[in-house]
Amino acid sequence: MKRPFDTPLPVFDSARGLLHNDHFQLGYVTNDLARAVEIFRTRFGVQTFRASDNELPNGTKIGIRAAWIGNMMYEIACGSGPGMEDFSDYAPPGGDFVLKFHHFGYLVPDEAAWAAMEREVARGGWRMRKASDTPGFVKACFIEVPELGHLIEFILPREGQIERFNATPVA
Repeated sequence: MKRPFDTPLPVFDSARGLLHNDHFQLGYVTNDLARAVEIFRTRFGVQTFRASDNELPNGTKIGIRAAWIGNMMYEIACGSGPGMEDFSDYAPPGGDFVLKFHHFGYLVPDEAAWAAMEREVARGGWRMRKASDTPGFVKACFIEVPELGHLIEFILPREGQIERFNATPVA
């Protein structure tokens, strides 16, 4: 379907503010991945997801389900154990069922834009909850934005993450 209006191209200018990047993702957290996926299937018509599950010897577990709907990626994350507080703080394992909005995801096009984003985070006094940099895969971080009531995730995708995004099904 062609839109009846023109949408602007994404702005890549973190120096203007944290929201001036390419918003491409809505992230949800849950403490029951199977139940959350079933809700997305039966209530929202999302039939196919890319699945990514990892478990470490220390008991850390992370499960991700993702699908494209139009040009927006919907991600459901379920994490528990050491290092998964970015997810488990919002959807505690073992408690009542939780499925709730968690973050907006923004693509960062290059290292210069990443550095501008970091300067803007420092200038604004926001808290970076966690940052990771996996060579060949992705550079990412979560920023707390209490004014908006959710997190913002910034992602500088590399070959591995680009491959994963390209393998994500369209719902």
